[in-house]
Amino acid sequence: MNISKASRTIILTFALITACGRDLTDDPIPVITFADGIVNLYLPENQPLAVDGGYRVLSAISGHSVGVRGIILYRKDVANYFAFEINCSYHPNEASANVSVHPSHLYMTCTGCGSNFSFTDGSPTGGVAWRPLRRYQTSLSGGYLTVTSDIL
Repeated sequence: MNISKASRTIILTFALITACGRDLTDDPIPVITFADGIVNLYLPENQPLAVDGGYRVLSAISGHSVGVRGIILYRKDVANYFAFEINCSYHPNEASANVSVHPSHLYMTCTGCGSNFSFTDGSPTGGVAWRPLRRYQTSLSGGYLTVTSDIL
């Protein structure tokens, strides 16, 4: 069989991309619906959310579990709060696929795969993860932040 030079180049390029690429076959994060949770930003335990860049890790809001493994609430600025899933987006069914805030407080990191994620949008900034963290809908009304299971 005689393969043209162009065909060989395409085949070689594809082989190199798939051999050196990331593992894009991992499982999706499970979808969990939960009751809307209301966070009273005036309570003392929520003081970290009173400043830009502040965060709080929650496994439950208003007595109800949130997220698959909990959420990281992050305050971008006075009007914007983000709720990120703690369950890492890379091989999320592994027990070690848990995201926490790095000790520097500058980004989130997975204890299992070592990937890092941005507070800006949950996108991976280092490591093997290729998908962003799941982000849930939040809305602010006065000093009350509502977190829903609606995925952004």
